[in-house]
Amino acid sequence: MSDRPPLNDEERKARSLLVAAAREMLSGELSFHEGSAVVLRLRYQLGGVLDFDEDFNAFVAIGSESDHLPLKAQRPLWDQAALERMAPEYESVEEWAMSFAPLACEKLIGRFTNG
Repeated sequence: MSDRPPLNDEERKARSLLVAAAREMLSGELSFHEGSAVVLRLRYQLGGVLDFDEDFNAFVAIGSESDHLPLKAQRPLWDQAALERMAPEYESVEEWAMSFAPLACEKLIGRFTNG
């Protein structure tokens, strides 16, 4: 785990975006499915994060379980009937993630706020 200050403006911005995404997931503004994609994209813009970082592994698990489900930006490209059939899967992923992702969000916020 890393608690060092960011090395540059790009990392500072990535930290800010990560914290914002974690807060949005906690408030329900951003689903865990969508949020995991954001977290995983940003993780490699942060220095000092190990490959098997416990706080990020929660989002690796969510991404792995939901990678067959299209993200919001991809949905206009999908057939509406197919999306409707996937609705229960989205709900199931969110319910499952609710059991562990909020704690991971809180840890990320604590680690990467004001850094």
